[in-house]
Amino acid sequence: MKKLTSTLLLICFIISAHAQEKVLLRLAPQKGETKTYEMIMKSDIEDPQSIIMDINMGFTMTATEVTSESITYESKYAKIRTDISAGMMTMSYDSEKTAENQMEKMMASQFKPLLENTLSIVMDKKGKVVSMDFPNVPEEAFDKGSIQGMSVSFPEHEIAIGESWSSEIELEQLGAKGTTTNTLAEKTADGYRIAVSGTYTDANGNSIGTATGYYVLDSKTFFTKTSNVAIEMDVQGSKVKSTMELREVKQ
Repeated sequence: MKKLTSTLLLICFIISAHAQEKVLLRLAPQKGETKTYEMIMKSDIEDPQSIIMDINMGFTMTATEVTSESITYESKYAKIRTDISAGMMTMSYDSEKTAENQMEKMMASQFKPLLENTLSIVMDKKGKVVSMDFPNVPEEAFDKGSIQGMSVSFPEHEIAIGESWSSEIELEQLGAKGTTTNTLAEKTADGYRIAVSGTYTDANGNSIGTATGYYVLDSKTFFTKTSNVAIEMDVQGSKVKSTMELREVKQ
């Protein structure tokens, strides 16, 4: 009995210690390391004329400079595929195919700068985007929010499973701000899973939307391996429902 009691106490101690184990979330890529990703964005815009838009993009991210404070990534889009339905009109484009009609040629012209130029992203070690530079790409052709949404901003301190922290994100192109509650939900064989739930406000502080989803971080580099975030937002009188899914593609 005494031996059994000691064994049970030891098991309880191990479980308790594991539950209280804390981790410091900080980006830690190897310089020169390249990751390949697929990003899938689906949007449903409720307007006098409803618009449904699906975009699938493949791209790489290479850590070209790593310092004690930040990481510089160079990102290159390899392919873009989009399908748009607006009332009776439908449009499709696939960068891996030759544009055959006038509509496809117009879309090819719009996406051409994204495919031909290299995006430079500077992130601090806590996963926050410090700056972006996409030369020769018009601002309206590039959604900065898709890059900002690739990573969660990490807390200042170590955290344990079940603990939460808050982060903010500026959506300059929409004139909005997002406030998110992030929770370190669990550690699995895939990595650290973070549950996110947030709200968006306009320049006047009025609530205009919500976001829910999750991120799975690599257990060594702490960069996103997969994520899925659903957003509902009122933009200039239109109700927009969208999802953004990101997944690492193993080469």
